[in-house]
Amino acid sequence: MSGSMGRKRQANYSLPPRMHMKGKTYYYVTSSLPRKWIKLDSDLAKAKVLWAQLEGEQGSEGTFCKALDEWMAGARFNSLSAASKLAYTKSSVALRVFFSGADLGNIKPHNIAAWLDNHPSPAMANIGRALLSNVMNHAVRNGVIDRNPCKDMAGLVIKSRPRYMTDAEFIAIREQANPLIRCCMDISYLTGMRASDVLKIQLADIKPDGLYVTQQKTDKKQRFDMTESLSLVLDAARALPRSVRNITHLFCSRNGVPYKYSVLNTGFFEAKRKAKITDVRFHDIRAKAATDGKHQGLDYQALLGHTSKAMSDKYIRRFEFESVAPLKNVL
Repeated sequence: MSGSMGRKRQANYSLPPRMHMKGKTYYYVTSSLPRKWIKLDSDLAKAKVLWAQLEGEQGSEGTFCKALDEWMAGARFNSLSAASKLAYTKSSVALRVFFSGADLGNIKPHNIAAWLDNHPSPAMANIGRALLSNVMNHAVRNGVIDRNPCKDMAGLVIKSRPRYMTDAEFIAIREQANPLIRCCMDISYLTGMRASDVLKIQLADIKPDGLYVTQQKTDKKQRFDMTESLSLVLDAARALPRSVRNITHLFCSRNGVPYKYSVLNTGFFEAKRKAKITDVRFHDIRAKAATDGKHQGLDYQALLGHTSKAMSDKYIRRFEFESVAPLKNVL
């Protein structure tokens, strides 16, 4: 195996070719003369994304990068949901760097373990392993390799985030939020919807009998009953100022352009900073909805749209105490 694949695990996550660090910033250095130093980013993960875009490596026959290109151009990748495509595309950038120059036949289970063990994000490490496994399966089907090495190296075990956002925290953040963030928080809490699904709500999805949505991640179709609370929140969202008439999305800029997640994330972060509350994320609202829904006797699995109750139980963050009777007498 060429490059860093034959070295120790830690070396596998070293800087890719032509990336150098000057001060606290990473740069891409061109190979042609006169050499140019192109500024990337001070964050290594972001710098590697920009590096891959500049490098534009296609890979040669038999290499991992070539196999990755083929799989991502095929029918299996195109059949995935938009969210899965986005996650795989993001992960593919780091995989190209990590397995740069590696032949498919030389990638062993211990190399996959090195990918998992050295990745800064356990969740993204598992997504990368899943993508790698798809590529390897495709190579097995086409006779390029005999066995998928991912089958011998399980993904990382990620514990459920044990964080329940209290009513007081939710209210405090909401009071500091701007009208857009406030509406998004309210809809997410009432429906348990993910931030991405909240942002893609279209005006046509709002009907007299309910809010019709299709989850972006799972393609699950749901109709949320038009309760008084949900109706009031949707009315507040529709009343947000816009300068155009023919809009399609509920949450969009004054020019009618749908908001991206970065706008929501930045606004929520600023609100929680003003509220002096740390260690909460917008996604915790979904967990709070599931937990409060269970406490109210609702079908929290249907609320979240999961295919199994076990998956929904991971979102239950409120620790329920079991009532235990002590012994009757002291010795």
